[in-house]
Amino acid sequence: MLLPLLTKSWRDRWRGLLAWALGLIAMASVQLYVYPSVRDSAEGMGQFIDEFPEAMQVIFRIEDYTSGVGFLNTELFSMLVPLVFIAVGVSWGAGATADDEERGTADLLLTLPVSRTRIAVTRIIAMIGVLIALVLALSAALMIGTQLVGIDIAAGRLVAAATVSGMLGLCYAGIGFLVGAGTGRRGIALGVAIGLALAGFLAYSLAPLVDTFDAINPLNPFQWSLGTNALVGGLDAGNTARLLVLAAVLFTVGIVVFSRRDIHST
Repeated sequence: MLLPLLTKSWRDRWRGLLAWALGLIAMASVQLYVYPSVRDSAEGMGQFIDEFPEAMQVIFRIEDYTSGVGFLNTELFSMLVPLVFIAVGVSWGAGATADDEERGTADLLLTLPVSRTRIAVTRIIAMIGVLIALVLALSAALMIGTQLVGIDIAAGRLVAAATVSGMLGLCYAGIGFLVGAGTGRRGIALGVAIGLALAGFLAYSLAPLVDTFDAINPLNPFQWSLGTNALVGGLDAGNTARLLVLAAVLFTVGIVVFSRRDIHST
């Protein structure tokens, strides 16, 4: 019964998955297409960036923008790619159990000879599979694109950067899953998870300027992921473990809540 539930989850939403994958590939392709112009005008671009307010340079972490690594960090991995993974993860996590309640199909699903725990675990596995697929699609696009535009960066570093963004999405998917499992309302789960993600991103971005945010940044999932600069140093074992543990705790609590709560189809 596990495999049919798993394949149904993917089959029901394959168009959305394809759209997100193509969107990520297009995003990476456009930025890589622009890079040779940035590289060829490095001196002028450097002077232009130096004229930015210091606060802007700090918030967007514009470091060595004209180098391949600096360009990819600024244009893709400082905001755009992580937010895409968060959006995908939260969407799948929030609807993992709440969709059935809002559609009025929860009663039918729960009459199957399958435990609630297995249903929830299957939906989580389906979501993890989606995030992995997007990581692979983005990594492949970057590996090909960087070769075409002459950016010298190891394939492992590209995979690492895509992976930490995927794990960040997994953490906030866990929040969406937990809230959805507890309330049965996808909209509430989306709002809470996205709100916390935006708050975390704001705290991470402003941490170099605001002492309060800097003090709490060691507890911020954005610091555990984006702050490790995986394009330069690869995966950081300690911070990777923190992301995975946080996600595991959120999903585990969500499963327990879903297993014990009274389910009402609307």
